[in-house]
Amino acid sequence: MSPGTAPTRLLVGAACVVMAIAAMGIGTATALDGAVLGPDEVILPVVARLPGGTIVSSTCGNQIVYDDGIPYGPVDVVLDPGHGGRESGSVGSNGLLERDLNLMVAFHAQLALEDLGYTVALTRRRDLHMPIRQRTAIANALEPKAFVSIHHNGGAARRSDTPGTETFHQVDDPESIRLAGILFEEVQSLFAPFWVPWVDTVHQGASTRLREPRAETYGILRMTPDLTSVIVEGLYLSNPPEAQLLALPQIQEMEGRAIAAGIHRFLSTSDPGSGFRPEFFDPHTTGTGTARGCVDAQLSPPVGITTGFTAEEHADLVATARALGWSTDWLLRFGVHTLKFLDDLPGTAAITPLEVDARPYAYGPITETIEWDQADHAVLVRMADAYGITRTEVQKLGATLMVFLAGLEAPTAPPDDAEATSDGASD
Repeated sequence: MSPGTAPTRLLVGAACVVMAIAAMGIGTATALDGAVLGPDEVILPVVARLPGGTIVSSTCGNQIVYDDGIPYGPVDVVLDPGHGGRESGSVGSNGLLERDLNLMVAFHAQLALEDLGYTVALTRRRDLHMPIRQRTAIANALEPKAFVSIHHNGGAARRSDTPGTETFHQVDDPESIRLAGILFEEVQSLFAPFWVPWVDTVHQGASTRLREPRAETYGILRMTPDLTSVIVEGLYLSNPPEAQLLALPQIQEMEGRAIAAGIHRFLSTSDPGSGFRPEFFDPHTTGTGTARGCVDAQLSPPVGITTGFTAEEHADLVATARALGWSTDWLLRFGVHTLKFLDDLPGTAAITPLEVDARPYAYGPITETIEWDQADHAVLVRMADAYGITRTEVQKLGATLMVFLAGLEAPTAPPDDAEATSDGASD
């Protein structure tokens, strides 16, 4: 077999696109099926429970296969300690990092809420890089009555007689608005008695920050439309006197208890809250909260899947791999990712399980064994479920597709007879 030149070049280009998309974890939106607890109490939303394995969303927001999780949720309250890992958030002049402060306050809020009888989950329980999409996936999977993201601000320089506490709510959501107003009352009133040269902005209070076309700027609020979600910015960590106050362990505990008191008031009363400000348009963000640079822990060991070929099939596989400059291992992987890529294309019909006589025969005498890591294994399992075949057969199906595409003959260009038909108009 001699693969066609043009299809070969196209396949090399397509490889860059398909594997880049796979690396970024881009895929179609998927409904969640609860959550499980992984190592170190990491919460992993369940994307699908399939015969080949349970697919969960990893801490970096990638789909991986993980079968050892303990079922978890739902809960009454989810607290999100903002930032973490390489994303430190605001930094105080005393060296206090927002990521650490947010976590300590969240721990205290959790304890206070549990003392009141609520079940509570934290999106992270240690210094961990976690993108916003994963934080919101955890909240959506656990279906809480309240979802509160805990932060501490930076940047303000305008002097104020009162603490510059800010809360942000979802647009036109009465319950989110009410929770934001109550949390503003509780947190600001906690800090108000302290004599500190406060700073604030015009957005001190409870408001919503928008981008066109009138949607929440903050992903935490925008990606949890079915939950009552609020962001609370306790104080300005960038203001040195406030940073000194926030560094005190007793203040961190008091702030956590104030947040817990606000959530309890929201869940147990009809209090309206206060401190409301007009909505405002500001689409610009700091660019944090992405998965850029996020590295997943290896929760599942690699899985080896063996596929068999006839002598002729294997010769074609080797020839195709050589023509493309790839290994047979890489070609087999790329074939499976291409099946997934084609399935994800907009407007494509849903895959239907193959009839028995259409299933690829994957048990020939010459074998290739591929080691799939936890993320790539999820793609393999998904395709096996979609086609109604085994993982071994999916490897064979992907390989067959690659050999077929690479073997297509390049179309012959029509003869250039423009000169023969020219009437001399170009002179």
